[in-house]
Amino acid sequence: MAKKSVMFSAGAVVLASAVYVGGVYYTGVKINEYLNGIENNETITKQINQYLPGAKVNCKVDDDSLFSEKGNFTISFEDETLNIPFTINKGFGSANTVIDTAKFEEIIAKNDSIKFAPNTVKADLEFDSSVFSSKIKAHGALKADYLDNTKGALDSALNIDINSDEDVVSHLNIKNLQDGKSFSVKEIEMSGNMQGITDIKSFGNSSLIIKGFEAMPYKFDNLKLTSKAVNQTKEGDFDMNVTLSGDDLFGYLMNYDIDLTVSKFNTDVIEQLSQNADTDKSYQELLKSINSLTVNKLNGKVGKIVAFFTGIQNIDQFNLTSNGKFEWNLEEGMDSLKGMLTVKSDSNKNAEQFFVEGEDGSYESAISIENGRLMVNGKPFM
Repeated sequence: MAKKSVMFSAGAVVLASAVYVGGVYYTGVKINEYLNGIENNETITKQINQYLPGAKVNCKVDDDSLFSEKGNFTISFEDETLNIPFTINKGFGSANTVIDTAKFEEIIAKNDSIKFAPNTVKADLEFDSSVFSSKIKAHGALKADYLDNTKGALDSALNIDINSDEDVVSHLNIKNLQDGKSFSVKEIEMSGNMQGITDIKSFGNSSLIIKGFEAMPYKFDNLKLTSKAVNQTKEGDFDMNVTLSGDDLFGYLMNYDIDLTVSKFNTDVIEQLSQNADTDKSYQELLKSINSLTVNKLNGKVGKIVAFFTGIQNIDQFNLTSNGKFEWNLEEGMDSLKGMLTVKSDSNKNAEQFFVEGEDGSYESAISIENGRLMVNGKPFM
């Protein structure tokens, strides 16, 4: 079930790209001549393999007229084959592609994890492309009623814009996601931009906002996660800056504000990961390139779980600010991990073993890793 859902999503994305290129190619040649040659198109094959390594694609136009074309886009992956019917409405130098989502609706309705009310799953997916602007716009929507609709029905929308420079801007909004048991989210909002469709040219930035999260025993009102590629080089190296803020980080940190920089990544290594069928080996290569974590800021209040394991009481008095850096070399093993995190607090009551009073009247704790050992204020921890 999950495999077919991924196949449908990947197929729709690749079909949209094909129609986009075919639409630009349409200045004197019918789109169907381009689509019928997709299976021998190296660019399209490479693109589909980013999502489904080893997958085969085929496209056939069955009905061609002056103003529209209808056909089937077929994906074969492992032991599954999925047909995606489509209709292309042709205008002057433009094309509107409508995907038949009946199969996708069936896949979603039959999933085992979320119980939807019968005959309520409705999905839409279409793409607009233009010869003149060299842009493509995609819009998708998925709506459904739950068997228990007391928290509201599922309502989601996806929008993607791509221009001639292959700048990709995306936005996804999901409201009232739940399993009818112990998991529910009031709203999820994701957005991002990057450059490169077939080949990654540049990583941009992305954000994730979650509101009203419940998954027993965890619960929080809001969480915001952002990522941004920084220090990018012509060789494809870059660092990733990540920020995280919210009201309750799973009981560990309250009213937190975190800013981290992870170094380093490489676009070629990430691209190979997306195309390599040996996923484990590719992930190992990716992890080998990462060698440091800089904690620019890690602020918040002590959470209940931390208080339980450390014996800290009156947690409202423990306002924490911290920064530091850790470095490692995976080829040398975890013993190569070293670094320090300096944590300051406005109190050390019942936590004298962790926080030492400084000259400025604040309380400080130096957490370090040396030779594979965790140290607190220069002494082995536990």
